[in-house]
Amino acid sequence: MSTLKKFTPKSLRRFAKRDEGSMSVEAILMFPLLTWAYVATFAFFDAFQARSVNLKATFTVADMISRELNTVDADYIDGLLKLFNSLADSADEETWLRVTSIRCVSDCDIGDENPRVLSNEWSYATGSTPALTQETLMSFDGAIPVMPEDDYVLMIETNMSYQPTFNVGLPVLEMNEIAVTRSRFVPRLCWESCNS
Repeated sequence: MSTLKKFTPKSLRRFAKRDEGSMSVEAILMFPLLTWAYVATFAFFDAFQARSVNLKATFTVADMISRELNTVDADYIDGLLKLFNSLADSADEETWLRVTSIRCVSDCDIGDENPRVLSNEWSYATGSTPALTQETLMSFDGAIPVMPEDDYVLMIETNMSYQPTFNVGLPVLEMNEIAVTRSRFVPRLCWESCNS
């Protein structure tokens, strides 16, 4: 003989109207989800904050180099990386900085059917990151604004790895930022010495 009761529409309505329950059982069921939601909120906020700090540090370094009056060298750029790490609060060994001086050679007008010709005047990268070459420069064409012919801009690239504090599904993030600026007080910024 079966001990299962037969459900009728009347018994289903009665079951739907019942409001007794155990708060401890509900708490046990919901506590892991609420804990994950709280930790995930913190982790996502921390990632967005790290991205914002990284961006601000990149523009601070770009502003600093745009005000330089003298020539720059490897020691200067390495010092900028130390400043960037301090501003971005990064102790990551993989953090790097690359500065490139770019000149528009020809076809610099807007709407010109010919692609503009950019020249890599000099480039320096910290650590084991390679300097930007003339061949790879055109992959950054979209990041470089319109500029007059024979004008110079500085492109500052930074990279920082972000390791989430908690494992909530966020991978390790590579935060790459690009800032393009002009030298404020001199026509161009030279590497170690200016050649005419």
